[in-house]
Order: sequence, then structure tokens, then C-alpha cells
Amino acid sequence: MDVTDPEPQTPPAPAHSLSQRLAATLRALPLPAGGWGVAMTFGALLAAGPLLTLAGASMLAQHERRATVRLQDQLAPRLQAQAAAREARTALANAAGRAAPGQVVELLAGVLPPEAQLTRIERTRDGGLEFDVAGSDPDALRAAIRRAPEFAGMRNTSQRHADAAMIVSMREDAQ
Repeated sequence: MDVTDPEPQTPPAPAHSLSQRLAATLRALPLPAGGWGVAMTFGALLAAGPLLTLAGASMLAQHERRATVRLQDQLAPRLQAQAAAREARTALANAAGRAAPGQVVELLAGVLPPEAQLTRIERTRDGGLEFDVAGSDPDALRAAIRRAPEFAGMRNTSQRHADAAMIVSMREDAQ
């Protein structure tokens, strides 16, 4: 052998693919008692965990939705009673501090022309005042009503013909 000759080199090992290396590693691992069947069962259980979690969460969500609907059905009468009480308190607050219809009639009698007739007067549900006045000249009726400071907030809502007279309807909004 010549000193200058290099040592014979061994050919490089062929490159193994990832799947070949993984298979070789799995073959080298010791299997639990029971062999591949136990290993596959364990893998299936491991994969089933997220699916079972999702199914359980769906069942819990459905149960909570049913409970919510049941509570809403139980609370509906109470909520309706509270809304009715709130509306009644609002109507009472709107009516409080306002002149009674009898006082309004007296005030109107003092400002309307002698030929005018009051045909309707009422307090609305929201506390506003509505009335109809019949007379021959609707413009004179509206002007006479608006001159009184108590009726300054009245607005004309309609005007219609009646037996030889015009009926003017006026409304005051709730305050």
C-alpha cells in the first residue's frame, strides 16, 4: 500500500425520507403490553378527546338555551306588569300639576267668543289636553284661544264642517 494513497472511502449512506425515518423510529420503540391493538386504541382515544369536548360543550349550550327560554317565560308576566306600572306612573306624572278639565272649561269660557261652543274636552293618556270648539270663524277661534297664556302651547290639529259651523280641534302635547 502506498502511503500517498488515501484510505478507501465508504460510499455515503443513502438519504432516507422522513416517513422511512419515522417508521424506523416507531419500530425501535417498545410497544406496550398488548401490541399494536393497544397502541391504536390509545391513539383513537387521544384523537377522540377534542370531539368529545365539542359534543359536551354543544350539549351544555343547548341546556343553557332551554333554561334561558324557561326563565324568560317565567319572567314575562312580571316584565309586563312592570311596564304597565311604568306607563301608569308616567301618565300620573303627566296629569299631576295640570289644570282639571273643569278649570280648563272655565278658562275657555273666559277667552272664547260668545257664539263659540265647546264640543269636546279631554286629557289624553300622556297628559296632554285636547278639545274641539265650534264657531262661525275658525281663525277667530284659534286666535282667541292662543291669546290666553294658559293655552299658548295649543296647536291646531284639524278643522271640519258641521251644522252651519266650523269645528276646530286643538291639542296640547304632554310636558
